[in-house]
Amino acid sequence: MATYSENQILIIADHASNYVPEVNNKLGLSNSFLNNHIAFDLGVKELSLDLSNRFGCRVIQGKYSRLLIDLNRDLDDPTIIPEIVDRKIIPGNIGLSKSDVRLRIKKIYDKYHHEIDRTIKNEKVKVILSLHSFNPIFKRKKRFTEIGILSNEDKNLSSIVIDQLRLLKLNVGDNKPYKGNLIGDSMYKHGLRNRLPHVLIEVRNDLLSNSTKIKRVSRLLHKTIVKSLNKIVS
Repeated sequence: MATYSENQILIIADHASNYVPEVNNKLGLSNSFLNNHIAFDLGVKELSLDLSNRFGCRVIQGKYSRLLIDLNRDLDDPTIIPEIVDRKIIPGNIGLSKSDVRLRIKKIYDKYHHEIDRTIKNEKVKVILSLHSFNPIFKRKKRFTEIGILSNEDKNLSSIVIDQLRLLKLNVGDNKPYKGNLIGDSMYKHGLRNRLPHVLIEVRNDLLSNSTKIKRVSRLLHKTIVKSLNKIVS
């Protein structure tokens, strides 16, 4: 049985920010569009900070909107700089030159993933948690899943976390509301390829709509991860 210190956990939050630099002119979008779930994961910035404080561990957050470039995609993924999202055209992403694309990759994507790589190496990280949130409504239908646990071929930690959450009578999705097996995504890059225990946690964003709710979810996840790591077999 392996043992894991809480300060050896690394929390990452790919979509924590909706920031778009002035030079990008809001990508041609309205403020209301940039403030909704399409531009970033609502509540995840605050959740990742609160949870990292409980663990006493490092947290690395994406600092730009995923509409500029999606940090949770492989460089070969055609949606990494999306031109259309939810049937909405992203004007600032249309007709980008190769140099424009390279600049976003260098300034945003590479910088983020290199920081994660350095942290794993220099701080002897043993576990990676990736935090995301999802919208409670999809195609005009309510999603009843409260927390989704996404996994790739390494389901060791993910399966235990699912079991622990279900003991709390939560509506837990196993690779729902999304699949967790994207080649080249953040968990593939930093968890699977480094053979580190890892789990991607999706929280329905109405459960993160204020500070009280965020702290409640943070306490729940902290207890769940601690129990899960005590059960994991390396």
